[in-house]
Amino acid sequence: MVSQQQEREDKFDVDVGFVVPELTDLLPVEGRLETATYRLNNTYYDTSDRDLQRLHLTLRQRVGGPDAGWHLKIPSGPARTEIRSKSRSRSVPRALADPLLGVRRGQELAPVASLSVTRDVVRLLTASGDLVAEVADDFVESATMGETSTLQSWREVEVELGPAGDESTLRVIGDRLLDWGARRSPFASKLKRALGSDGDQTPGRDLETLGGLVGEYIAAQCLAIYSGDLGIRLNQTVVHPTRVGVRRLRSTLRIFSPLFDADKAAALEEELIWFAGLLGEVRDRDILRDRLLGQVAELPGEYVLGPVASQIESTLQLERSRYLKRVVQEMQGDRYRQLLDTVNEWWTAPPFTEQASQPSAGVSGYVRRAERKLNKRLRNAGGDVEALHRARKAGKRFRYAAELSEPTLGKKASKAVKEGKRLQELLGEHQDSVVSAAFLRRLGAAAGASPDQNGFTFGILLANEWHRAEKIRHQLAKRYG
Repeated sequence: MVSQQQEREDKFDVDVGFVVPELTDLLPVEGRLETATYRLNNTYYDTSDRDLQRLHLTLRQRVGGPDAGWHLKIPSGPARTEIRSKSRSRSVPRALADPLLGVRRGQELAPVASLSVTRDVVRLLTASGDLVAEVADDFVESATMGETSTLQSWREVEVELGPAGDESTLRVIGDRLLDWGARRSPFASKLKRALGSDGDQTPGRDLETLGGLVGEYIAAQCLAIYSGDLGIRLNQTVVHPTRVGVRRLRSTLRIFSPLFDADKAAALEEELIWFAGLLGEVRDRDILRDRLLGQVAELPGEYVLGPVASQIESTLQLERSRYLKRVVQEMQGDRYRQLLDTVNEWWTAPPFTEQASQPSAGVSGYVRRAERKLNKRLRNAGGDVEALHRARKAGKRFRYAAELSEPTLGKKASKAVKEGKRLQELLGEHQDSVVSAAFLRRLGAAAGASPDQNGFTFGILLANEWHRAEKIRHQLAKRYG
């Protein structure tokens, strides 16, 4: 049995003689302070390659304190999602080990560090006992595990936001701590501090070369793919960002093909196409659901005959569940595991050719070629639906190439990204109308053939989609001829 909660905290380094300031005046009306002291013994786990640390994940077993058990912490914007298991097992519970199958690529999870913490806690509570914030004064003793062991000790203060608090609570308490001599910690977690330089396994890249610039972008997409793997296994809504990571990586292989070993790039692209196709079936249903339910809601009531919205939603939900189930099944197979291994290889050491050692300023030529290809496809499309879809794909590749170039080309690249995004939204709207029209025709035909249903509303929605698509084709024809 596991539970989930959001964790939002700020960390501060303090000297041995630091005194936590008075916080009573920060209490809400009729609120109260609560204090406690705990002895916490934490054992942190990772693979031998530090795969969890690379994704900024933390897995630990805690003995002592009110939250004793196993904890998996996952980045979530400025906060973290903490998944807890109260299992007393000496090995990682299956409920936490299984979601990490892709991240660890079959490797065993083993102890990498032990941290003992003496924690003095001050909790700020509302009159009804709801937690506003918790201020934890920690004295930490750490020991890394492996062939050699590094021992450290330090003192830090954590301010964690409670359900009854908000960001201003963190800011006010943080400002007071700083006024009293605390310093914002450069470490995101105790484990990173304990591991030191070993906590970050991502190799440094020289952004002055094409290989360094492109390698940095590749690494970001590999991170998105691995993060998506974890999210899908945890049943989180991450199909879209995962698919985008796959597409960006594939686009990079295409646009910057002279920089890569051709055979290895072709092999990776084939597998990315396969996985993107699986994810696309799920994502298409998400887009259709939001799009069509919004359109139904905008129709005058007298034009909505029958349970149109519920029929659209139930049909798409059923299809989405079927396609998501296939994604999850394929993620258990050898082909997908091999894809993860290949992505990991490209993450750590992309198979660059000698051309990758050229100065990063050369990225402008690749961006220009991507733009020329986009414009050519738009000029030649002539209102053809499939040709516009191919132009849309070229537009994405242009935008992603511009994104990649931003560290080198600066504002010029940022402007190209914005232009590419605007065009991509227009072409994307056209493609969504085409896909939506096909879906509506299918549902409308089924409704028309059923004695207890009516296809009238589906016909209205279908006509509207045809009109939108035609209007966009007219706009593009005026602009590109």
